[in-house]
Amino acid sequence: MQANNDAALPVSLQSPETADAAQSAYDFDPGDWKSRIIDGRATGASVQPPAWLDDSYAMLREQVMHPEYPCFFGTMAEKRGEMFYGYVNGKDISGLAATMQTFSELASLPQYRKNNIAVFFEPDQQPLAHEAYQQFFWHALQHLHNVDPDPEADHQYEPSHEDWEFSFAGVQMFVVCACPSFQVRHSRNLGPGMVLLFQPRSVFVDTITNKVIGREARNQVRKRLETWDDIGAHPDLGFYGDPGNLEWKQYFLTDENVRAEDRCPFLKRQKAQAEAAAQTVAQTTQAEHAQTGAAREQFVPVAPTVDTMSGLPHGTHPSRGPLRDSAFQHPVARPRATDQWQAAIPQDGSGHGEQSES
Repeated sequence: MQANNDAALPVSLQSPETADAAQSAYDFDPGDWKSRIIDGRATGASVQPPAWLDDSYAMLREQVMHPEYPCFFGTMAEKRGEMFYGYVNGKDISGLAATMQTFSELASLPQYRKNNIAVFFEPDQQPLAHEAYQQFFWHALQHLHNVDPDPEADHQYEPSHEDWEFSFAGVQMFVVCACPSFQVRHSRNLGPGMVLLFQPRSVFVDTITNKVIGREARNQVRKRLETWDDIGAHPDLGFYGDPGNLEWKQYFLTDENVRAEDRCPFLKRQKAQAEAAAQTVAQTTQAEHAQTGAAREQFVPVAPTVDTMSGLPHGTHPSRGPLRDSAFQHPVARPRATDQWQAAIPQDGSGHGEQSES
């Protein structure tokens, strides 16, 4: 009876019987990347991925499998078939929480504790400004936190605390945002659209010794960044647990070596907001199970006079260095970030019809 009652909970909160049933319900092929696609509560053959996802995945794999790619954690995960994949059509993130809950449940199982997930966002017709991707990244992360089904989300540290790390459904994760607006920091440019990489902290723990992977291994990643990128390692990069290190500053970097502001765009949710949000995500999940049309959340940005993330007037952007030849890089000159977001949202309010710690 208990297994039936707690089946909707993250695996870390479920009874052993429910967790064992979830473990036997999945069948992933390390040699078939599409078998490891997650869409809400569906996985593998139950998913019908959009046509654009093939090219986005191919570009990511080409980068990550290169022998000189800096983050060998990511390379090994891709090579061993230890990557899961999600996707977001247009700017519609209403199904992202269900996708991340499924991933969190899998990451809580012993055989998937080394798995990451890459969430691909549908490429825009024209790549956006760096600040526009930054706004959307923090919007998506805030949305996930606001609807997190884990009650402990109300009691997390503030992002300004050295022990804070993003978590969802009880799983702590280091988050990397890659997007096509990176022109000299090539390690953060993985294709024609934004890509979010979620790496559970268990990825950085040795399965034999049960100790955190040594600093020397992580220092090797930093050294490889110096040859892969056309700029030195970002000054905000650090190691979890070190005095003065803040994880959120490493999630979305500037393309220049400019430190992040002291104030994190991510806001810790309040209990009342959490209860309302949890009810909303539960209703959305039920609607997906019934295969009914769910209302889709669209990102409609506020257009302030000054960009609250960068402190720059909209339309202002620091000059960048020379471009590396690449099919998914683009000219420096771009429209304003707010204009781009307004153009990306359909005027009639409908959704789009098409589709390592380093």
